[in-house]
Amino acid sequence: MTLHLIGKYTGHDIPDDTLAARTRGGAPAVLAAALADACHALTGTETDLARCADTIAARLDDVRRALAARPGEPAPTINPTGVLQADGPRLDALSAQRAAQISHLRALVRIWRAQHQPHQPPTGDSADQVRRFAERIVAEIDDDISEGIVPAGVGSFTDLHRYLDANDYLICAGVPYDGTPASIDLTRSVQDLVVARLRTPGRRFCTHGTCTFAAHDHTNAHGPDGTDLDAAVPLRCRHCGQPAHYDARLEDYRHDDPAVRDCFLIHRDD
Repeated sequence: MTLHLIGKYTGHDIPDDTLAARTRGGAPAVLAAALADACHALTGTETDLARCADTIAARLDDVRRALAARPGEPAPTINPTGVLQADGPRLDALSAQRAAQISHLRALVRIWRAQHQPHQPPTGDSADQVRRFAERIVAEIDDDISEGIVPAGVGSFTDLHRYLDANDYLICAGVPYDGTPASIDLTRSVQDLVVARLRTPGRRFCTHGTCTFAAHDHTNAHGPDGTDLDAAVPLRCRHCGQPAHYDARLEDYRHDDPAVRDCFLIHRDD
């Protein structure tokens, strides 16, 4: 069974009887089938990725052996048109496919947790309910930050949607939604408070020298006049001077600190 991937990539365990629900029909069966299918697809991708990596490793080993061979010793023939030409792009494609499948698996597990480990509805007045829902969502976001799913310093729900389906946070937190104006207003209030919490001064954010998020580039290789610098330097916004970065997932620039106000050059799509 491939369910060990759920624990490996989400930190949560799914009991075997959950997948047994596939035979009972209804929504639980649909979710159980989706979990099993996601694990099966991810297993296949990782198997192909491991084979591709082994092939590349063998070809690189041939290069090392050819370079180390002494006169008269047999040496492997190196492909003059490109050692990695055939398998390098496939490795990249499989890596991207694996990342997308892990993200999908995490989304399914969030839904499972919301259905099988429901939160007690917050008590108190409307403002207190909004606060409690927001606390749950920020805690989930912080977990995803620690796992490298989203970057430290993310500052809006719109940006979150570029990394994953941010609606899953609302589902996992148990925010009720039935399409009525009251539920829409509640959802909007919760999202607004979450964004305010994400932009609270003092929250941890990534910056030059500390960022480990693969899609971020905190460096600048060009001077103010556009000339190439001898060495890359920390990127700063050319309008307000705040530390900044380019996010390849957003295809846009962001200030490192989400508490910094948007400026003429860098602004979030809220």
